[in-house]
Amino acid sequence: MQLNFRQKAAFASKKAFNYLADKHPNDISQIIVIRHAAIGDFMNIRPFLLGLKSFFPNAKITLSTINTYSYGTPDDLIDAVHIIDRTVNGKKTSAFQRLRQIKQLPKADLLFDLTDSSLSLLTAIFSKPKLKIGYSYRPSRRFFYDISTLRSDFVLEADSVLHMLYMLGYSRHGDLEYGYEKLYPKKPTKQIVYFAGASMKNKCWSEDKFSALISQLSNQYPNYQHVILQGIREDEKFLEIYNPVSKKKNVILKETMSLEGVMQFLSNSHLLISNDTGIRNMAIATQTPTIGIFFDIAPFKYWPNEKIHDCVFNENYQQPKVDDVYNSAINMMAYLQ
Repeated sequence: MQLNFRQKAAFASKKAFNYLADKHPNDISQIIVIRHAAIGDFMNIRPFLLGLKSFFPNAKITLSTINTYSYGTPDDLIDAVHIIDRTVNGKKTSAFQRLRQIKQLPKADLLFDLTDSSLSLLTAIFSKPKLKIGYSYRPSRRFFYDISTLRSDFVLEADSVLHMLYMLGYSRHGDLEYGYEKLYPKKPTKQIVYFAGASMKNKCWSEDKFSALISQLSNQYPNYQHVILQGIREDEKFLEIYNPVSKKKNVILKETMSLEGVMQFLSNSHLLISNDTGIRNMAIATQTPTIGIFFDIAPFKYWPNEKIHDCVFNENYQQPKVDDVYNSAINMMAYLQ
């Protein structure tokens, strides 16, 4: 394998050049991927995992994550899941406990750290792979990795993680693939889905705005079912959003579904309108059109450059107005006709 990058765009140690010089992708038999993140972030690494399986066809892939983020791991694209307990019975685990679990990882040819946290760094060091690949935007950690690449807030996250593979000689042709075409085949229905939750409260558009939006769009599109999707947490029942519009015959409240059920439901939907959350990433992965409501962070890292995806975002980081999201939905529906 030959490393492909320009100076200052990435870094590779002499050890990396020497190790890869006489290696072919077929020679790689064991790979560790570190991803300590929620379900939406697991969606974002699916194109990376598909590329990994394609480029290293003989490799067994172990995903290392933490017990607080083990929901929704991409089991169909990996061979094993390794879990580090961050907490047990509500109490933080000790460094010794975590280190003992790290040492249970298989001896790998390559390790990809897609997390860049203190725990992922410890995992990279003490699992002792032959080559460690990570991000270099934290200078203090750059020297712990044999190969490192930059990460940008202006590059789609699903594409950014692929840069690690591009450096090794992998090339991709065409659009990003998530591997869900056969798992969740599309059966289009006339439904617009709304999800008002997020991993943090400061990412949640206000409930009165969501309710007002649904009221307007259900009037504008009376032949569509307008579905308020409930989440898995107790604070994701969204009754305060549903109650003001509950008398509308084309507005329903959809109870919590299994992960597989949500994926198929989103795949069948005409449009999803949601906060910056995992549900939106799931819809993107099933090629369902989306409108993301952003105000806590800029959206560029999570905004695919496709006409079927839009984001509503104010540069002053204030919550968008109802009319802003409504107009985005009108434009999207016109495009999708």
